[in-house]
Amino acid sequence: MNNRIIYSFLFFFIAVSFGCNSAKEELHVVTFNIRYDNPRDGINRWEARIPIVEAYFTSEAPDIIGMQEVLHSQLLDFQEMLPGYSYVGTGRDDGKQGGEYSPIFFRNDVFNLVDHSQFWLSETPDVPGSRSWDAAITRIVSWAKLEHIATGKVIYCFNTHFDHRGVLARQMSTDLMSDKMAEIAGDAPLVAMGDFNIRRNHPTMGSALYYNLIGRFRDNNSLHNAEYNSVAPVTSAGATGNGFNPNWRERPPHAIDYIFANDHFRIESYRVDHVMEGDVFISDHWPVVSILSFSR
Repeated sequence: MNNRIIYSFLFFFIAVSFGCNSAKEELHVVTFNIRYDNPRDGINRWEARIPIVEAYFTSEAPDIIGMQEVLHSQLLDFQEMLPGYSYVGTGRDDGKQGGEYSPIFFRNDVFNLVDHSQFWLSETPDVPGSRSWDAAITRIVSWAKLEHIATGKVIYCFNTHFDHRGVLARQMSTDLMSDKMAEIAGDAPLVAMGDFNIRRNHPTMGSALYYNLIGRFRDNNSLHNAEYNSVAPVTSAGATGNGFNPNWRERPPHAIDYIFANDHFRIESYRVDHVMEGDVFISDHWPVVSILSFSR
């Protein structure tokens, strides 16, 4: 065998090995407010949306999914439609099955669960069902410590749904979540996601809250907004909510659902998926997607 053939084999082996390793080190992350099961949603009621949601996740096969507004009955539906996944998180009303969950689903062939818990966005974060400040309703943060099977690396994932009315509650929730992430995750690889109900440049949900959010997350947790730190050009962004509005394309281009990752990750891409089947929406929010890779 001459040197040219040997070198060709070596090059092929290295290329394939590098490609496989790179693929294994990429994480496909989705945050998705699924819209709670409300029979008054007409053609967009949960029963009508289940096939769309299931088809989407079957096609996407994300490694990590942070969901919001999940009622217990919907959680059971997700367990059926995501057989290769496990989840963490409990109901916000009682720390059991009461009220909405903000669960984190993860692929069993990608991760081992190391630890997990949940805290309440209140002055007493360890008290189930607690609510503080000017929050309209109870709010929570779920988190998971996951071992990435292919690399042995341990990452932390936090998922939340901030209050939709209380301005002070959103500010204090930002500070509390940031402090808790620093306490729990330290400087480990960290992903944070959710429906933060904070819009950039909005008259009542606007800039002060947004810049407090990204400033605290950047300075205290080294977290960066995936949309603005994507290596690949972002071609699908803008509003992450649609309100089941047929004229959703005319809505102001304000996101409220975000994915953040810290300096342990390279943010490869970001997008907002506009998913409909006929006139039926996947939810009153769009799934938000980011591909992350471990920094070398």
